[in-house]
Amino acid sequence: MPEEHPTESPDPLERVLVALGAAAPDLDGIAMAEALWLAARMSAGPTDPPAGSPPERPPAARPEPPSVTRATADGPGTVPAREPHRPLHERLTGADVRITGSVVSAPPGAGLPLVAEVTRALRPWKRPWPRGRRAALDIEATVDGYARSGELIPVFRPAPERWFGLVLVVDRSPAMRVWQEVIDDITSVLDRLGAFRTLHVRELGFGREGPELRDGLGRVTGPGELRSPDARRLVIVVSDCAAPGWREPEIWRRIRSWSLTTPVALLNPLPPKLWRRTALDLPSVRVRPGAPGSDNPHLAFELPLLLPEIDSSGAGAGGWLPLPVLSTSPHSLDRWSRTLMRGEPEGCGAVLVPPDGRPQGRSRRSGDRVTVEGFLRTASPAAVQLAVLCAPFGRLSMGLLHLLREELVPHATLADVAELLTSGLFAIDAERDGPVELVVPEDVRVRLERELTVHELRRMDRALERADRVGRLPAVAYEPRGGGQYPAGERAFAHARRRTLELLGLPADDRPSPTERERAVDIPHGGRSVTDRPYFFLSYARTPAWEPGGGDPDHWIHAFYRDLCNHIYHLTDLPTGASAGFMDREMRSGEGWPEKLSENLATCRVFVPLFSPRYFTSQMCGREWYAFNERILRARAATGDPAGPAIVPALWTRVDAAQLPDSVRHLHIDGAEFGDRYASDGIYGLIKLNRLRDEYEEVVYRLARRIVEVAHTSPLPHSRPRAYENTPSAFRPRGTGPRHIRLIVAAPTRGSVPDDRDLRPYGESAQDWNPYHQESSRPLAAIAEDLVQSLDYRVTVSSFEDEPAHEAEIVSSEPKLSAPSILLLDRWALTDEERRDKLSAFDTHSPPWISMIAPWNRSDAQNHGENGRRLVEETERTLRLITGRGRHSDMRIAVNGVPTLNAFANVLPAVVAHATRQYLRHAEAHPPPGPNLPRPRLTMPGDNRGYDDPGFGEGGES
Repeated sequence: MPEEHPTESPDPLERVLVALGAAAPDLDGIAMAEALWLAARMSAGPTDPPAGSPPERPPAARPEPPSVTRATADGPGTVPAREPHRPLHERLTGADVRITGSVVSAPPGAGLPLVAEVTRALRPWKRPWPRGRRAALDIEATVDGYARSGELIPVFRPAPERWFGLVLVVDRSPAMRVWQEVIDDITSVLDRLGAFRTLHVRELGFGREGPELRDGLGRVTGPGELRSPDARRLVIVVSDCAAPGWREPEIWRRIRSWSLTTPVALLNPLPPKLWRRTALDLPSVRVRPGAPGSDNPHLAFELPLLLPEIDSSGAGAGGWLPLPVLSTSPHSLDRWSRTLMRGEPEGCGAVLVPPDGRPQGRSRRSGDRVTVEGFLRTASPAAVQLAVLCAPFGRLSMGLLHLLREELVPHATLADVAELLTSGLFAIDAERDGPVELVVPEDVRVRLERELTVHELRRMDRALERADRVGRLPAVAYEPRGGGQYPAGERAFAHARRRTLELLGLPADDRPSPTERERAVDIPHGGRSVTDRPYFFLSYARTPAWEPGGGDPDHWIHAFYRDLCNHIYHLTDLPTGASAGFMDREMRSGEGWPEKLSENLATCRVFVPLFSPRYFTSQMCGREWYAFNERILRARAATGDPAGPAIVPALWTRVDAAQLPDSVRHLHIDGAEFGDRYASDGIYGLIKLNRLRDEYEEVVYRLARRIVEVAHTSPLPHSRPRAYENTPSAFRPRGTGPRHIRLIVAAPTRGSVPDDRDLRPYGESAQDWNPYHQESSRPLAAIAEDLVQSLDYRVTVSSFEDEPAHEAEIVSSEPKLSAPSILLLDRWALTDEERRDKLSAFDTHSPPWISMIAPWNRSDAQNHGENGRRLVEETERTLRLITGRGRHSDMRIAVNGVPTLNAFANVLPAVVAHATRQYLRHAEAHPPPGPNLPRPRLTMPGDNRGYDDPGFGEGGES
């Protein structure tokens, strides 16, 4: 009988639900609905531009779209892109340029910093009103009545409730639109706090007849709506007091009338030092608490001596009424909350409002304007840093400004943002009910760009990598075949990484070239690059503090560093503020110091290690040495010429030659050039003795002159910073002997390569193989040998053709297997049957400490397509054991394929460390050669037996 199949439902949704139920039987209805919603969201295309967006304008300075290179396997000569990212431009309604691409939303920055601290500062408002409208069971009274009468009669009492209902009065003047993100975050914090019975938002505007108060529906409400007869309503007015209406007395009379019966406070997003530039130029006092929850007339204060009393009833001292004024800092909010709800005697700040609204004769000046130079000299460091970060953009939104603050200047507060916005450096462009955009004038942008460093540019480039929140920052991801053209910023503010594009639902295969990061590295500035490259990087071993409270143990090193910088300033034309050197003395506990350390190692001109016995046992110094030496090796690999002497060692104390690691012995250290005292005592001996002061000054001067000479005659190109946490040490651990590593190159030669294979990567022997010939002119084996030697290993390089094929031959070939080994495999070597059989036998008998790296050039079109898949499958069949071990460890990229020379330099130290660990874990230990000595006989007092007696320790005492 034929098998019956159920009739398929014509409803597509029903078919999808049936398929989901079959694939995941545990899904309930809610889970299925969520899955369908997610699938619909993921498949949705880019949104159309919003209605009402301005028509396309002819571009005044239209940027050239980044060229896109796509990796294909269509044939030779196709060069794939190098990095999976694309420019991400901010979408701006007032921009003069249009970008082809897809509309996305990037993760925004929080408008209100320190949200957790602000929330904690407002906790005193959770104090309950003791007798509320609702009743609660009084358990004690009920039990007491039952004990006395024997009858269970419930006793109720008024239950506590939240003390206040909150009304947030938000100034909607045009100048306040720059604070919209801040106001939204403040409202959200107050709503989540759970301290208020109700939360209502009212909008304050200024019409022809004075201030107007509107509800959520836009209806004008009466002036007495906010008055509360029971003082159980709290009013917070949010404004920067910069609008012209605040300089008129009507608004202050309105606030004073609310304050007579209701606690009222003014929340100003500007820093207190700018309040005098606005209409908040009223007399200031410090108010002290009355009863908890007191309204404004019951706040005590002392009238300033020169302030006249005003004859008016219903107000505070002398007729003046105090109005608490708050900033958005947690400290200010905490002082106010504790004063009103906990009676803290310190009090909080307030201004005095007279019955007429404003004192007579108050100035009507607007905010002062400063020049760029004046702003750079007088503004707070955080405000200056924010302004400099905005320099690359001719136009940006408030959302991007907050994103830059949150990601790059996390210590900045709203006071710093306000100082920037009120400085007059940026113009504010805002259409009615549209977004607020900041316009950076060209002269301001040019001056601020001179303060911008590559370190900040690279951090800006990485600002959107953490795409873990719902995005609200409108952006355009450049895409040559995008769905439309959208007004956007001329310069990309970030690069969308592959992971970010996946989260945004965009394809991740289009890659611009050149990248914005590469263009930003060499921004010209008056004939000098904006890259702030220090002349030298001082690497030194930190001295532990051996005595509590004994001061800084590295004080003399820092004094030597200052003297060296002083001499370099005199020997060069460094401008004021430029870095002569770098020393991480001030950053070890600071946030982001590993990135700063790596940045300076990648850009400094000369590396100056302070040799001492402690230096070569320091893992941190070993990492610094390796990172800089790797930079030298990469420069040598790129050009084929030996790199110049970019390492200038200095003797802090005397170091014997036997103490130097193998990775350092290639350097020539001539202490006699600086004098016999320097060679015998080092800089520490000279700086500590006053009578040797002249010799110390001469040594420092000669060393500074040597640094400048090396920096000018042997320039070393800067490189990308290396992640400090993943940088290995160039010095072997203390107490270990010489370490060995063996490199085995399995690659064809020009005579054994297949006929259709490109001959450029190959030479006369396997050790001439250079898969990254487009990036380096040196063979891969030579590059790998230098890199491994820089890890303080002794290296042996051989061709696989010279290796034994069987275990018996391997064991007998001492000392070849007395070290961990790394097989450098060209997958094209597997096309030869004889070599493939030998590799298979090598894999079968390979011990656990043999690892493999399979370099392949992603720019080589023959490594893609059907050829690439066939070679990968052949590698897995032939080297099944070695490949499997690599994929079950953290070395997957090594066996899966290393696509670039940069990736090879990064993965090689990890493979070396992995092979060494496996060797120490599994290799058999052999005693050194020598005579076979008998075991010593050790006897105990009164015992004729020795420790080597077979009966020793059995029974009796041992």
